[in-house]
Amino acid sequence: MTILVMDSGTSGLKAALVDDAGTIIARADADYGETRAERTHRQDPEAWWQAAISAVRQLQPGDIDAISLCGTMENLIPLGADGRPAGDAILYSDPIGNAAFSRLKDDLEGAEAILGNAPEPLMTAFKLHALSMKFDGNYTSCTLALPGSKDFLAFRLTGIAATDPTNGTTTGLMDIRTRDWSEPLLERFGIARAMLPKLVPASAVIGRVTEEAAAALGVKAGTMVVNGAGDGGATTLGSGALGPGDVSLYLGTTGWVARVAGPETLDAPSGFYRLAHPAGPGIIEIAPILAAGAAAHWARRALGLDQAEAEALGRAADENPGETLFLPYLEGERSPFLDLDLRGAFLNLDGRAGPGELYRAVLEGVAMAIAENLEAMGGPEGSPAGGRVTLAGGGALSPLWRQILADVTGCELWMSPDPVAAPMLGAWRLARMALGQSVGEASLSRMARPRAERAPRAAHRRAAFRRATEMARVFAAG
Repeated sequence: MTILVMDSGTSGLKAALVDDAGTIIARADADYGETRAERTHRQDPEAWWQAAISAVRQLQPGDIDAISLCGTMENLIPLGADGRPAGDAILYSDPIGNAAFSRLKDDLEGAEAILGNAPEPLMTAFKLHALSMKFDGNYTSCTLALPGSKDFLAFRLTGIAATDPTNGTTTGLMDIRTRDWSEPLLERFGIARAMLPKLVPASAVIGRVTEEAAAALGVKAGTMVVNGAGDGGATTLGSGALGPGDVSLYLGTTGWVARVAGPETLDAPSGFYRLAHPAGPGIIEIAPILAAGAAAHWARRALGLDQAEAEALGRAADENPGETLFLPYLEGERSPFLDLDLRGAFLNLDGRAGPGELYRAVLEGVAMAIAENLEAMGGPEGSPAGGRVTLAGGGALSPLWRQILADVTGCELWMSPDPVAAPMLGAWRLARMALGQSVGEASLSRMARPRAERAPRAAHRRAAFRRATEMARVFAAG
């Protein structure tokens, strides 16, 4: 049995063919450009579809058993009555909802108990309300709003508008207990249910590939399409964090700390973002950071280094690291505090700091942001795997970053053979469930241990990081 999985990320789309054992037998990537106005993030959803066509045709999938999907969440993909995009997709980090949030927040008493999360301006609901109030006049023909990038791909594949509960959690409109749209919240936002897709379990077949989509992709018409899940749920599932207490760290363009918990935890205050678990009734507590791999990519570009050069210089600097400190807030921050005005900084620079020290400081700064969230979440002590922490995302491929992360967090880090594929393997697991097939345990290896001799330095640096962050927030507030 072969499953075609697609992961529509922030900067490109990945596609892979996965066999019965969860082994990726072929994969292909396709990029799409990101259009960017000042402090906004928008993309043409048709670029996602063209990337899907490109990647899948590279695979030459032939006879496959199903297609399963994952992708970014908390977006607003506007469709018109003709099913075509009614404007650019408004991505998760676009602040268009800020004014709507300020206008509505006092009328949302009791919303947190319904949502499982306190309302936030980046939620899809505030973006959609902003459009309905004509805060942006480019979207007047929008009749349907999809929250997940993979939801648009599913729509192009099947003609059916659906989303999953993990994505639904990020909209600000879903009751996390019933996993259905909340009528009281729809009324408060002035949003008709008809504007939203159906909420369907992540492990459900939502439809079959149309003749038009089949011809474009080179797959058989009628192939089953499994709903799949938003990237936070799919990545956690695919990284090997499967049961209550398991912890997953993700280093992609963005990053996060995720911990699996039972549904009973919804009755207690959390302080962290909660997602509906894609493979059961539980939840995922998630602490997102807005710049992880994005910070490393920025540093390489600014320093004029390719990946190999940056890694080599960073390793050399790590042998006797300097005191340069980096705050990784290039896009603001989501957790353990919400501050979208905060910006990054290098601190404690001197004339001896070269490219290697600067690059290492960037990796360490992201690791510190992750460590702050892991500590605030209570760490991995509740894990039934004895405190095991799994690592996923493209940043996990860097031995230097893995070691720095282990040193800063004080945790041993475990990883699958292909950490970049974690979201796709999560989508594969959901497809297997949809088809009534078994899924085995995740295959993990220990990849980094904390260096005991670096523990005092890590504690000192983290204290400095906290103080510097507090000062940077004051500066950003004006």
